Amino acid sequence: MNGPPRIPLPEAPSTRLAVATRLAALRHLVETRFAAREAQAHDDAALPLDNLRELHAGGWLRLTLPAALGGIDSRLGTDDPGTYLQAIRTIARVSPGTAHCLQVHNHALWTVLETGTPAQHERFLAPQRQSLSLFAFLGSEPGLAPGSPRYQTTALPDGDGFRVSGVKQYATNGIEHGYGLAFASLPGKEGLANNQQMVLVEPTMAGVTQIGGWYRPTGMRVAESPQVRLDDVRIPASHVLGGPGDYQRGRWQGRFHLGFAANYLGMGEGIASWATQWLRGVPERVADPFVQAHVGEVQVALQAAAASLDHAIASWRTGDVPRAELTSMAAKSTCAQAAMLAAETMGRLTGSTALFDDHPLGRLIRDLHTHVLHVGHDRTHQTIGAAALGQSFDSTRQR
Repeated sequence: MNGPPRIPLPEAPSTRLAVATRLAALRHLVETRFAAREAQAHDDAALPLDNLRELHAGGWLRLTLPAALGGIDSRLGTDDPGTYLQAIRTIARVSPGTAHCLQVHNHALWTVLETGTPAQHERFLAPQRQSLSLFAFLGSEPGLAPGSPRYQTTALPDGDGFRVSGVKQYATNGIEHGYGLAFASLPGKEGLANNQQMVLVEPTMAGVTQIGGWYRPTGMRVAESPQVRLDDVRIPASHVLGGPGDYQRGRWQGRFHLGFAANYLGMGEGIASWATQWLRGVPERVADPFVQAHVGEVQVALQAAAASLDHAIASWRTGDVPRAELTSMAAKSTCAQAAMLAAETMGRLTGSTALFDDHPLGRLIRDLHTHVLHVGHDRTHQTIGAAALGQSFDSTRQR
């Protein structure tokens, strides 16, 4: 039988050895299968469907679901808060875009799991065991100001459902291969805690259009994130997710900081690993004390970032959610800065030839520079500082 071997997921509750064994198998899959596709996927700025099909076959696209729905219950607040994050980190060492697709999908499944009804679990989550059905978040909008009290996308009551209209962008995974978890605002109510409504959108619904060819960034090109237009889309009650403000009150955005942190750390490790191997092929450089010192500097920074990620994961066990969010924001910034140090330092040590398109280093660095914009260091540091000084803060904001 052709194709990659199926990688079984650990049974819940996961033992440390079982998780390490499965993550090692995932790393082998990523290095032997995904790496060869990365250059073409970057050129195409296309969704890495081959990678995602193999991840689905191994169960990695349902990590955050409970065993009854085919997952292993790995998410913050469970006995296994780290496996899904370590999977993101492992994939990001070779394909940060694929890692982000997995991150977004698993975060969306988690959201549907906790805010949806048993009937919605059966309709939208249970089929994940049989077929590849990707989830996307439809939140970002052209021209929407950060901190806005409402979306430009509207949800007008229509019987037991809604009529939704608006334009979304940066919809990682798109909607052609599954569902979009869309955010809209109800009329007559101010503040997202009162007007934010989640609905599930299917590509076959009248008025739903994915706009192709729009997503052409410098990096993260593998994580295709198109625009989606919603023109008076009828949303039935079966596709209405939770009530007004549930996403805001659930502090969902604060739960996703560590997904980004894991991706940044994985990218930094991928950059450092590949560049170190390159340097080992140049005897005069590996013997240079200057090169040795700076390679060591990168290793120290990445080790500190890994410890920061582990500490942040553990902080979610304390039950102090705002403190865990702040710790996660700090880890996100720490991982991003360590990865940026790796990119700048290892790029300088290896030289320009290592950045040729034949090699992955240039793509990894471009991915990092694009993806790290999510961290918003100034906003992150200001939020952490405001908390330390006893001032008001919002630790759920991405930037």
